[in-house]
Amino acid sequence: MYSFFTNRAQFFIKGVWWYIINISVFLLCITGSFSAPVRVTVKGFIGESAVFSCSIPESEIQDNIEKFSVHFRVNEKKIVCDIVGSNRTCKDQAAEYKDRVETFPEDQKKGNFTFKLNALQKSDARKYQCHITGPFQNHTITELLIDQEEEANMED
Repeated sequence: MYSFFTNRAQFFIKGVWWYIINISVFLLCITGSFSAPVRVTVKGFIGESAVFSCSIPESEIQDNIEKFSVHFRVNEKKIVCDIVGSNRTCKDQAAEYKDRVETFPEDQKKGNFTFKLNALQKSDARKYQCHITGPFQNHTITELLIDQEEEANMED
């Protein structure tokens, strides 16, 4: 008789945990914590600039910009540039991006963490990730395509 109640209690506890975990995952999904990244394609030309959009709704900033961090990466590891709070930092930036990245601090208070890559090179064609972390989160993947026609026109 005792083992019957013990087994039944264990089954009940496992069932309760199953519901708690599933409800938690559901809530994370609807709040956007597990939302799929935004995917964008940008076309650029050798020697020119490309703009990479990365933003959150302005209503989410609500004078809390210091609580947000933005990480621009290539292949999740190579650092292009970071914004911590409202301060741009390119510490540990990959050498190929040195002096080529611009940010727009005046737009950050509106939730716009866009960055610009100048002096495009053929080797810049790849996927870039922008991760916004803080009270509201966003993940954008931008694929940069480099058009070779502009390079041919420049040589003429």
